Amino acid sequence: MNSSIIGKIDKARRYAEEKDRVAITSLRSTFKGDHNQYDVSLDAGNWNCQCHFFSTRGVCSHIMALQRILEEMLTTQPEAVQAT
Repeated sequence: MNSSIIGKIDKARRYAEEKDRVAITSLRSTFKGDHNQYDVSLDAGNWNCQCHFFSTRGVCSHIMALQRILEEMLTTQPEAVQAT
């Protein structure tokens, strides 16, 4: 193995340990739930899931699980400022 690829492998390991370097702003995934498989996506801070619960409530266990898995790397949206 040549030295340039060894350097890239070492750099990738370091980057992987420094999760704050990554901010996920969009994502497409397939989530295998207990009863079915669903397409779950994140685009510009907006989550979407094909499951029935999400379509009626705007949130679901599939999205909540992905948020937990990816919490360190998801881009946080600024909180709304309330007028006083």
